[in-house]
Amino acid sequence: MFRPVYSIYLLLFFFLNSCALLTQFIGQENQPSFSLKNVSISSITLETIQLKVLAGVRNPYPVTLPKSILNMDVLIEGSKFGNFSNMDLGKIEAKSTRDIPVDVVLKYSDLLEIYKKLPGKEILEVSLNGNIDVPIPESLPAVGQKSFTFPFQEKKQIPAILPTIEITNFKIIKPDPQKIIASSGSALAGSAMSYLDNLLGGGGKSAGSAVSAGLSAIEVDVDTEFDLVLTNKASSKLNFSSLKYNLDLNNEKFLSGNPGQIINNGKESIIKIKSSFPLKSVSSGIAAAIQKKSSDFQLKGDSLLGIEALGNEKINFSFDKMGNFKW
Repeated sequence: MFRPVYSIYLLLFFFLNSCALLTQFIGQENQPSFSLKNVSISSITLETIQLKVLAGVRNPYPVTLPKSILNMDVLIEGSKFGNFSNMDLGKIEAKSTRDIPVDVVLKYSDLLEIYKKLPGKEILEVSLNGNIDVPIPESLPAVGQKSFTFPFQEKKQIPAILPTIEITNFKIIKPDPQKIIASSGSALAGSAMSYLDNLLGGGGKSAGSAVSAGLSAIEVDVDTEFDLVLTNKASSKLNFSSLKYNLDLNNEKFLSGNPGQIINNGKESIIKIKSSFPLKSVSSGIAAAIQKKSSDFQLKGDSLLGIEALGNEKINFSFDKMGNFKW
């Protein structure tokens, strides 16, 4: 007759122990945690400024948290610019801390109205206001809630920038005849000089490729000179360094390298380039462009970019421009 009472005491014992375990389990150290580690400008291109938001979420539980949800408003100079709603940042493995990077892309086409409202302002303030929501799986009922929500607010300064790039002062320099003779011998020099006269003289007869002209074995380089002019049509003063480039003409590789001189003048920078190409590498497509002194082009490259108003912090700058130019 004492067995029911014993059972009640036994159940009460387990209940009290479970409460103690629950209290311990959901203590502050055993809850998910969040940290906003960094907001940086990861890159600048001819079209966008890209911010990298790096957050960290810790999962202390022995099971995987299926996802984390981002909601974030982007404000520039206090005005709402864009937002992320219910963005799934992926799962967080059991007993681990996961870094969560989020890219925020700001297009110059969208920034133009802000530039117009704030003429002369070199630096704009970007505010990132939002929260990360971490849903808790139903297999963890002892946690006592369906999710944890972590609010955050962070600010970052960005430059007022609207960059353009142009090719100017382009020229191809005819090699000295003595250089051709010294490099190729007199037998091949005549063919090379005749080919170069036709190629660089802008004559009506198609020069064709160097190989078709019998110059596949010639070891002569043709020098080129041109400037890349980088201009900021917004307000920030810029300093470029460590630039690399590739220039294609008529969809064919033509020149590449690292320029020797960069002249920074605030909102305009001039990159002085001296390069060369092997005469024997001239294809029929490149020859046609050189003879016409006009070509479709693609100019790609990257450099480091310093923003004067941000203490010349070095930022990656990349460019990819297509068009047509004449020389």
